[in-house]
Amino acid sequence: MNPTREDGLRTLQESSELAAEIRIELTERYVRLIEAVEALPENQAGADKSGRWRGGRSYWRFFEGARRIPRAE
Repeated sequence: MNPTREDGLRTLQESSELAAEIRIELTERYVRLIEAVEALPENQAGADKSGRWRGGRSYWRFFEGARRIPRAE
């Protein structure tokens, strides 16, 4: 079967209707932890986040030569 644009739009509509029914309740402790992380200096607007880009590039460079090894059965 070759999916059409209408199939995709119908799937999105159904997903959004299901998502509207989902209720997630966060504990007070979890909310306080989120607030604490958001309040850290490195998470403020204008904070230098360029180190994350360098770290990400280093991460991908480390794995770029990786190859999948078939599992022996």
